Amino acid sequence: MLGRGHAARLVRALATRVTSRNERPFLHVAAANTPAIALYERLGFEVWRHVTFRGFRVP
Repeated sequence: MLGRGHAARLVRALATRVTSRNERPFLHVAAANTPAIALYERLGFEVWRHVTFRGFRVP
């Protein structure tokens, strides 16, 4: 299913819906997810800021 444009169509549709409500579309993506970042940049998204998330496991 990779490479068929499904993700691009979905993101475009959602971004269109958000902007039609006069809201700004945004998303979060892990820095290591370079294929997703490349897709979002092709669709016009820009890096706004970098955020570090930290987590821990509860025993």
